[in-house]
Order: sequence, then C-alpha cells, then structure tokens
Amino acid sequence: MVDTNSIEWQKFRENASIKNLTKENVQIDLIKLEPNSQFDEHVHDNAEGIYVLNGSFSDENGTYSQGHFVTAEKGSKHATKSGEEGCEVLVVKLS
Repeated sequence: MVDTNSIEWQKFRENASIKNLTKENVQIDLIKLEPNSQFDEHVHDNAEGIYVLNGSFSDENGTYSQGHFVTAEKGSKHATKSGEEGCEVLVVKLS
C-alpha cells in the first residue's frame, strides 16, 4: 500500500512534478503538469499507459481529458502541451 498523500512532489522537469509510486516490476508515477506548459518531443523507451486524473493535455494525435486512457508504444514519440487548467496523470511504464 502506498499513501500518495505522504509522498512529496519532486521536480521532474520545468513545469512538471512527479511522485514515484513504485519501480518494482513496473514503474508507476503520478505526474502533474503546470497550466499551458509545452514539452519538447520525446521518445518512449518503453510502452506506457497514461490515465488522465484531472485537467487535460494534448499531442499531435488529439486532446485528452479526465477519464481518458492513452497508450504509447515503445519507440513512439510526441510533443505534449498541458491545458489551461494543467493536468495530473497516472503513468504506468512497462519494461
């Protein structure tokens, strides 16, 4: 069991914070993006699933808001931008 309220947000990159929940067998993170933040194109080293908890973000393929689940295949790349309300996502990275 992990009490996410007891984990401090860590700066992940400019305008983004992260809480690492686990790295055992699979990596699971909470990520918070500040409002209207742009993130340069990046490549996914592993497949990952992204569940939007609140707010929204967009990439070349669309806009994703609360309740959307997005997958990124290993080797895929995209640039992202958070919405005007910011965004919090749960990210599961597969090895």
